[in-house]
Amino acid sequence: MDQLSAPPLPPRPDLEAPKPRGSCLVWLAVLFGFLASVILTFLMIGFLWPFVIGFAILSIIALQYLVWGWWFERIYRSEANQADASLNREP
Repeated sequence: MDQLSAPPLPPRPDLEAPKPRGSCLVWLAVLFGFLASVILTFLMIGFLWPFVIGFAILSIIALQYLVWGWWFERIYRSEANQADASLNREP
């Protein structure tokens, strides 16, 4: 009966947890490939003018944001600081 018994199992190896791999480069490559294929498709069929017009409109919006939101805000805040400073002075 000893001949039919199974031999003892070897000890289990200690498995280390797999290191997480960064997939940012893979996602960037997929995104770049997708964008390149879309751009080349539009270039080949000659359907680019709506994108040029859309880019022009977004550029005007960005310029307005820059001028009104950033530049004039700095002017407004500097005038407000000067007014506060003149109010806080003692005669």
